[in-house]
Amino acid sequence: MKLTLRTYQSDDDYWRIRDFLRQVMIANHCREFSWSVARWDYWWWFANPDLEKISLAENVFIWETPDGQIAAVLNPEGHGQVFLQRHPDFISPDLDAAMIALAEDRLTAPNQDDRRQLQIFVDSQDAALHQTLTQRGFQRVDRPGEQEYQHRRLLDLPLPQPIKLPDYTIRPLGAGLEFLERCYASGLGFHDDDIQAARDNRDHPDWYRHIQSAPLYRRDLDLVVIAPDGSVASFCTIWFDDVSRTAYFEPVATVPAHRQRGLGKAMMIEGLHCLKQMGCKVAFVGGYSPGANALYFSVMGPEYDVSEPWEKTI
Repeated sequence: MKLTLRTYQSDDDYWRIRDFLRQVMIANHCREFSWSVARWDYWWWFANPDLEKISLAENVFIWETPDGQIAAVLNPEGHGQVFLQRHPDFISPDLDAAMIALAEDRLTAPNQDDRRQLQIFVDSQDAALHQTLTQRGFQRVDRPGEQEYQHRRLLDLPLPQPIKLPDYTIRPLGAGLEFLERCYASGLGFHDDDIQAARDNRDHPDWYRHIQSAPLYRRDLDLVVIAPDGSVASFCTIWFDDVSRTAYFEPVATVPAHRQRGLGKAMMIEGLHCLKQMGCKVAFVGGYSPGANALYFSVMGPEYDVSEPWEKTI
């Protein structure tokens, strides 16, 4: 079937891509061979407008069937990093080659040597795509910390028992000043106690309001662990898609002063029980570092895929 290529044109495409990613998740039997709709929402509403600031019209590409059905989407996440979102009914060597060639032409970024570089993230078991990438001069990246472990947990199986936390409370995020406290904790949790980053997060909180504007956002799934002094000690936001009946944990972090106390594990297990009650079938979380992956294995169990970058310098 001949597919037509075009660029992202309007907010209507945002909604159509969301529906496409849901279809792909279901067609792939709830495996992250393409993005979940939650990851697309998180990128569209927060990561891109607040951090990356990439023009959608110039950097997101859509392949459609003659009747207007989306067959594939090529999009960046970060400068010089791209993802091939492909419906399994339309995957072919020709489509893969066309998507990769377009990424090479339009989505590279300068590296430290002022040469153009491109990373394409691929499932570690996708032998056919590996072959196409190799033929086009890409090499698999083996540097530690650059592969994403895509942990998943089937929720129709027994879950770990909830963990009681003496002196701490797990609950949904509150309003008012606690919203600002959550912003502050994010700066501490992701910047190793950098007080200035925490203050900037708190003093300019629009970035978190953007997250809360995303269609899948639910305050009852925006979990926090409250310390005895009332501060936010740990937090995770869970995105539940009731169409594919899948969920995604993003972000997950604990403030350094409260680490090594089991807060993250207890909070995530609480989240899994909430999701199961809502009818969720599969939950996902992605990890890069050894510490994060150790936590996620302890909560999610042994099931995972690996998304690994393939790199080419042009």
